[in-house]
Amino acid sequence: MSDTLSEHRSYLVDERRLSRYTRAISKVIKPGDAVVDLGCGFGILGLMCLNAGAGKVWGIDGSDAIHIASETARIAGLADNYQCVGEQTFRAELPERVDVLICDHVGYFGVDYGIVELMSDARRRMLKPGGRMIPERLRLFLAGVRSDACRGLLDAWETSYVPSQYHWLRDYAVGTKHAVTYKPDEIATNPVLAGTVELGADAPDALVFKAVLSIDETGQLDGIGGWFDCDLGGGETMTNSPLARDKISRYQVFLGFDQPLMVEAGDAVEVSVRVGHQNSILAWSVRDPATGKVQKYSNWASMPMATSARMKPDNSARTLNRQGQALQILLSCPMTA
Repeated sequence: MSDTLSEHRSYLVDERRLSRYTRAISKVIKPGDAVVDLGCGFGILGLMCLNAGAGKVWGIDGSDAIHIASETARIAGLADNYQCVGEQTFRAELPERVDVLICDHVGYFGVDYGIVELMSDARRRMLKPGGRMIPERLRLFLAGVRSDACRGLLDAWETSYVPSQYHWLRDYAVGTKHAVTYKPDEIATNPVLAGTVELGADAPDALVFKAVLSIDETGQLDGIGGWFDCDLGGGETMTNSPLARDKISRYQVFLGFDQPLMVEAGDAVEVSVRVGHQNSILAWSVRDPATGKVQKYSNWASMPMATSARMKPDNSARTLNRQGQALQILLSCPMTA
């Protein structure tokens, strides 16, 4: 619970984030609206919706945070209007469809924390026709990064402080999505708008973002930086761009290269990022402008697991989880007239 408290406190003290949600909610919520807060955490967004005039809020969360949300609603005297559902959103069922979906699962790169599939599923199963969503869309940006601190994240397992037997773990660090807070001078290229995601649309199995980064100064790139602009609704926006003065308190993403990529002024560097919704696989690539060679990376390589778990799907043994076993027992029972 201590980790849960620490994580959610950081959300509650981010005044810029809360003020933007407050303004968006005041413009989107109508009196008497029924609202679902997806992955509600401590329930702050749902409580804000009630304060803005919503008649009923369901807060859904499969973690221990749901107990904090429930007790907070009780203490605030809102327990009759705030219904807590302690379940994963994809498995949660509601007694009725709602007018508004709200969710703050906006990742460091916007789409890397499951919000696209989360809201797509909830829209199909929970939202009334013509219902509203907060947020509405995401714009994703990519840029080249030149940073000793970020290079240090990749090389941390090969320092003299780490026993040599563990230096092989550097490969895992290279294949990891790193949460960072960039200084503006660590952004080595102009940011490129790599894609826009409409959260009211059906979610594809994966999202692919591509950009061509223009190099203005000879030097090196240590990796790709990514962040978002988010349209919350009602004309309100929030961003975690390291170049924005009014950014919210949310990390950006760093996707590293194994070795620094040497570039010259005038080069055009092709990069891409692929985000899988269902398997949480994040992959990225860069084309060396000097050789044309493409370097490919993935967080699949940073997931320590048994050899059997790394087998290709067509060769791996399928096993039922507990839910599947229970369903198998139910379906095997003889039917009676």
